[in-house]
Amino acid sequence: MARKVTGYVELYWACPSCGNQNAGAHAYCMSCGSPQPPQVDFHQGRVSELLTDAEKIRRAQQGADIHCGFCGTRNPSDASNCSRCQADLAAGAKRGSGKILGAFKPATHGAYAPLECPHCGAYNAGNRRSCGSCGGSLAPAPQPAKTPAKPQAGKRGSRAFVIGALVLLSLCAIVYFLFLRTSEIEATVTGAEWQRSVVVEQFGLVRLEGWMDEVPNGATNLSCREQARSTQAQPPSNATYREVCGTEYVVDTGGGLGEVAQDCIYEVYADYCSYTAEAWETYDTVELRGVNLNPQWPQPALSFDQRLGEQKESYVCIFRSSGDTYRYQTHSYSEFQRCVTGTNWLLKINTLGGVSSISPAN
Repeated sequence: MARKVTGYVELYWACPSCGNQNAGAHAYCMSCGSPQPPQVDFHQGRVSELLTDAEKIRRAQQGADIHCGFCGTRNPSDASNCSRCQADLAAGAKRGSGKILGAFKPATHGAYAPLECPHCGAYNAGNRRSCGSCGGSLAPAPQPAKTPAKPQAGKRGSRAFVIGALVLLSLCAIVYFLFLRTSEIEATVTGAEWQRSVVVEQFGLVRLEGWMDEVPNGATNLSCREQARSTQAQPPSNATYREVCGTEYVVDTGGGLGEVAQDCIYEVYADYCSYTAEAWETYDTVELRGVNLNPQWPQPALSFDQRLGEQKESYVCIFRSSGDTYRYQTHSYSEFQRCVTGTNWLLKINTLGGVSSISPAN
């Protein structure tokens, strides 16, 4: 499965000192000024917008940030010296990265994308009302009044889920009580039935289907269409294919920015054809039945262009207990042979009266 990167988003971190939500790119809390501790986790906003800023995208691609080993200040991954104390960052600790933060939530689904301050240009968490850098208002310009949208029945989905779960549990209970729950009785064999059949195949011109590379030489009336034949992790170099991708998700890059990715497979197409060719096909099915313990296979007369094909067998043991008759069907010849008239057996009976298994009574 191929991993496809579709873009990058701003992440957030919560200041452990004051609880303020800060944009991931900020190394210091925009409310109280506290530096971001190395152990603080980045997380998604309620919704996100794909970044268009080239510098932020470059930072996301270059890897996890480094916290200075002397003062703890967070520095970009390509820095060699701490921006605060100038210490060599070779002794620093690289932030963790690669953690999946959940499904990507585009900004079109809500109103909590990062906000750029119209006064100083700083980015702020989408739920702030004033800029953490200059204190300016982040309120959007007044919009014309709109007719309130009809409330979505949010609880309806939850109610439907609960109802669906109850229905599933009820079905499981019904299956258990009707088929899996059994009782045991003793019964006597009163009869036996058997059925055996064989298929007669004939060689001649038939209409067949298959992939183009499987069509035999000499086939006629060829008619083909493209159809998905296989899947693979990478797109093929010389075949028609269709990219099929899963839900986009966000991965922590370790630098306050998230990588939006999705896992994809590639359906590879090929020609699937119908054609006319010489082959074996079913001509007839010959069947024999009996009511004893001596089943026989049919012996049909075959012409020069015919042969015997698939064979099938089915057996029934008939039991009697307390005035009731029970029929047990099996495909095991050896089990059937033991159903001698007059012998006693233990039958497992389900709620519907069907026999699920048998065993000798002694």
